[in-house]
Amino acid sequence: GSGSQQQSTTAFPAADDNNSFWIVRAATGMQCSRGEPVPCGAVIRLQHANTKAYLHSHQHTSPLSHQQEVSCYNGVDSGDDWRVECTNSAGRYWTREEPIQLVHVDTKHYLSSNPNHKYGQPIPGQLEVAASKSSSKMTRWVAQASFACGN
Repeated sequence: GSGSQQQSTTAFPAADDNNSFWIVRAATGMQCSRGEPVPCGAVIRLQHANTKAYLHSHQHTSPLSHQQEVSCYNGVDSGDDWRVECTNSAGRYWTREEPIQLVHVDTKHYLSSNPNHKYGQPIPGQLEVAASKSSSKMTRWVAQASFACGN
């Protein structure tokens, strides 16, 4: 459950979690071509491969860390838009296994997860995903599989 009653978004520390696949989509109202590389600074949406819901944030409080809630949402609005910040200053594109940060366009908060904010039952071991006001090592994400823009 979440404060907004939208689907909770969690993370699992293992790199091979089969429920952690996301499809890169163009920002709300924009288009991209299938296979197009994602430039640093691009605004994107992430669609969960299994549920088809979009990674979303808004001004609700997250249940464990009391930061900004991140959820999965089946609608389409600007709360689904995230800016890709490449941490490698020489990089022009988001590349596999290079850390990035995702900044929520509407609120300027960073997508984050912290091992200190772990759920118990019914999803033991799952980490809360929230949006943090500032950048830290908890706001860095790495793509372990190949990716590019999908239509």
